[in-house]
Amino acid sequence: MSVAVVMPAYREEANLAATVEDFLTTLEEDEHWVVVVDDGSPDRTGEVADRLASRFPGRVKVVHHQANLGYGAAVRTGIAHALAETGARRIFLTDSDGQFRAHGLPELVADAERERADVVIGYRLPRADPLGRRLAGGAWTWLTRLLLGIRARDVDCAYKLFDRRVLERLDLRADAATISPELLAKARGLGARIIQRPVEHFPRLHGEQSGGRLPVALRSLRSLLSLWAEVSPATPVGRAAHRLVRPRDPVLAVLTVLAAVLSMVAWQHFGAARLAYPDAISHLLISRRVISSPTPGLAQLGGVWLPLPHLLTLPLVWIDGWYRSGTAATVVSMIAYVLATRSFYRTALLLTGSRWAGVTAAAVLALCPAVLYLQSTPMTELPLLACLAATVYHLTAWRRTEDYRSLAAAGAAALLATLTRYEGWVIAAVAALIVGWTVWRRSPHPRRRSRAEAHVIFYGTLAFAGMALWLLWNVVIFGDPLYFYAGEYAKPSLWVSRDELTVGDWGTSLRTYGYAVVSNLGPVLPVLALAGLVAHVLRRRDPVCLAPLLLAVFFVYALYSGQRPLHVEEIAGDLYNVRFGLIVILPVALLAGGLAAEAARAGRPVAALAGAVAVLVCPLATGELDVRREAEAFRSGEAVRSGLRAAAWLRSHYDGGRVLMQSFGNEVLTFHSRVPTGSILYEGSFRQWRAALDDPAGSGVRWIHMRRTPGDRDRVWKALNGAPALRGYTPVYDDGDRVVYRAGAAR
Repeated sequence: MSVAVVMPAYREEANLAATVEDFLTTLEEDEHWVVVVDDGSPDRTGEVADRLASRFPGRVKVVHHQANLGYGAAVRTGIAHALAETGARRIFLTDSDGQFRAHGLPELVADAERERADVVIGYRLPRADPLGRRLAGGAWTWLTRLLLGIRARDVDCAYKLFDRRVLERLDLRADAATISPELLAKARGLGARIIQRPVEHFPRLHGEQSGGRLPVALRSLRSLLSLWAEVSPATPVGRAAHRLVRPRDPVLAVLTVLAAVLSMVAWQHFGAARLAYPDAISHLLISRRVISSPTPGLAQLGGVWLPLPHLLTLPLVWIDGWYRSGTAATVVSMIAYVLATRSFYRTALLLTGSRWAGVTAAAVLALCPAVLYLQSTPMTELPLLACLAATVYHLTAWRRTEDYRSLAAAGAAALLATLTRYEGWVIAAVAALIVGWTVWRRSPHPRRRSRAEAHVIFYGTLAFAGMALWLLWNVVIFGDPLYFYAGEYAKPSLWVSRDELTVGDWGTSLRTYGYAVVSNLGPVLPVLALAGLVAHVLRRRDPVCLAPLLLAVFFVYALYSGQRPLHVEEIAGDLYNVRFGLIVILPVALLAGGLAAEAARAGRPVAALAGAVAVLVCPLATGELDVRREAEAFRSGEAVRSGLRAAAWLRSHYDGGRVLMQSFGNEVLTFHSRVPTGSILYEGSFRQWRAALDDPAGSGVRWIHMRRTPGDRDRVWKALNGAPALRGYTPVYDDGDRVVYRAGAAR
């Protein structure tokens, strides 16, 4: 073993001798040197170092700084001296304060030999420092990992062993404490193999540490930022930051910022209307119950609504203020809005080569009033649009380049879509057909079938994985793979009345969906899209971007077959699920973008874009926003108003205890009553729910809510009305539609 120990020293006259002698004793059987760098110490540290050099000639070498240059400079000086004045194969960096012992060094050298490591770094376990210094050290390590991408558990641990060949290739510049992350970041940049090992750490016996002083901390931070600017392009965070400062596509960067600003402005503008849709409240309740319910866990996701939006909400839904305001789930929609805007731009640009097309397509989405409203709510339309847009973009890119990474990205985007809304299942299947058809047409005849199958399997393994998992989930939780379609709370008969005008009538179904499209996009955009379609065909642009139009066929069939209702005022006299018409905005936007590209070629891009923006902004300015009107109609309906009245009463009278209440049909009451979800036994409480219906007192139920609206009575009413199990409960609230019982006598 041939080792040079580099030991910076500043104001360590009481610790230096013992520390140096400890290393000399441990290493006396091997070739070694100890290089002490006196960093301009005002005390007798330099004199102690010189005496050690006299006592141990050749083994101890001393370098003096005439002035204090800082820890980083001292380490750089020590490394340079060890490389120039010793023949050591390995350079060991440590401190002179006595907080580390030499007995661990031979083990580090053995680990380096055994693991063929270029660098071995220690981490203090445990760290024998005051709490404040441990917290500061943890924050510093986290910051260096974030900025530089290094994976050191304890970046500043002064117990590091380097192969001299690594240090000879490093250009070190950092000051103060930044020298440690610089060593690791640049060694990693050279491809050095770095391993970590725990080391013992001891309390400081004499003197004070200087690294925690404010001037030193500020110098370290400034040096870290300089280092980040130098090496950051090699790290994920650095690449992202550099793209923000110097984006590859400045137009896309500006659009991203504008979309983020629009998203926040719209969120503020719509205020209380953000939770007007009962479904918005249901999405919040599902996420909340995963972490807070009588039976918490992923089973609370249920088997009707697809799980991805609720899973994405989980990191924030535990924050009570964000849950109550809906922000916990709305953030998901807002992020999806920004991502969808980017994908619309990128797809239009890819199709036409014109940034005017990209900007127009992005503007169609970003300025659409219906989109701005829905992205301000916990609804799931915007996450679906973001996934669909990403699928179309990557599928289009794959058809141009045949790069498997693009095909894999299309499959991943389709996977996310299939876990967001069931419309995603249609697009995933259509995309699989497109993949097979594309490869079939482009392959030589003998290999058509095998190549098409291989590509479809490659894409489908990702794209259909979510669907398969959802079917399996329904089997495991509910015992029926099709529970999501035919289960107790998913049957079409719950939503579609016998008098639905579209059922069995293709013409009415088609006209209804057409009105819904116009309701969301306005009357002009579809006309512009038709003109854009002509240009699309004449230019022979990729038809894949039109695949989402098949979702319109899907919805028309759903209306015709009675699977889902959709009402428009022109036919049904009211609004219901009118937002379903928004799904065609992707092909409409891309076709409008293609028209803008043609206008740009004709020398009139600004006029075309200004016209499109005016058409989009007008409905928002006049307040004619059907998706919001529909939501407000829900909120002003008698069923919701009844729920709000009961919620207000319960919020002021609830004083703890379990509540038995069906969730289906009572979501508004559940949410606005502010009764903790962990105290509500509902149909998702599984065995506890059934036991409570049979014997509420035996299940510890203190409050019972029943909905007895004629034709819409809930299961609690059906199970307990007039039943002996209600003995001991007293009715304390009754508004004709709802009755609340409380255990014990009336107060």
